[in-house]
Amino acid sequence: MTEEKSRPAGEVPEKTSSPKRRRIAKKKADTESVPLLAKANPVEEKILLEGAAAPIGGCVSQKPDQAIRQERPHKEVPEQFLADLALFANILEMNPAVMEQIREVFEYHLIDPIDRKTFPKVVNAVSMLFGPSATMVVMTACHVNSAIFFEDLLYAVKDEKSRGAVGTIQHLTALYGNRVQLAYTLSSGTMDEDWHTVDVNTYRREGDNPYWIVNVSMMLYSGKETRIKMTPDSIFQLVEILSAELGRNIPVRNVDPGLVKKCGENLRIFYEKFYGGKSTEDQAEEKSCGKEEHPAGYA
Repeated sequence: MTEEKSRPAGEVPEKTSSPKRRRIAKKKADTESVPLLAKANPVEEKILLEGAAAPIGGCVSQKPDQAIRQERPHKEVPEQFLADLALFANILEMNPAVMEQIREVFEYHLIDPIDRKTFPKVVNAVSMLFGPSATMVVMTACHVNSAIFFEDLLYAVKDEKSRGAVGTIQHLTALYGNRVQLAYTLSSGTMDEDWHTVDVNTYRREGDNPYWIVNVSMMLYSGKETRIKMTPDSIFQLVEILSAELGRNIPVRNVDPGLVKKCGENLRIFYEKFYGGKSTEDQAEEKSCGKEEHPAGYA
């Protein structure tokens, strides 16, 4: 009452709110001053959440299988191969005893000396048990003979029945993979007269007049073995004659590019051994300065 009497005449009194309404307004203002997470950008919200979940000392922990995927991406398995694998799984489910039969087939054909005809024989025999599609799955796994192959296959397989079939094939590969792989390699030769292996051993024979001897053991895809004994100079001449004939008369398309690359690498090693990797200009300069060239020899 005292304040209203002291206010000058004609002045409009200031509008005030009740204490209860002031508290409600203050609470509303405090709520609106904080940014709502729901209104933020979804990408920013995800980053904020991941940052909050990450440990202070490092990144978000990963599962072991995720780490493997990042280190080595799995190769894609053809759909036809997966379909044939499912067929093989059905055969095993209907007739589990067939595994003992296939082991007998492998033992029968792989116990003899392996030649270029062994692999087709095994494929034909297994086809009588499984049919061509399921046989392709088994024989492919055995001749690839690689743990990485099964990692990619297990990563691609979805159903448990097929995963069980993969385990069965792994067991066969562990038992016979090395011999099947050798049989497959031999079967890839185009002719019986193609070389399969060449083993060269160079040694020094002791005596009053020591000299070097080179033993060469060569095996054809037909399984026939040949052995020759030569002096280093003689085998050097043989290599020179063969390389000259190859360069003059053999078409490039008739030689495997992989063998050409391997030959180039071996020639580089040969050049560095006998000439120290020096260019023709460097050699000419050394000769002009009176320096004699001494090859390293056949050590």
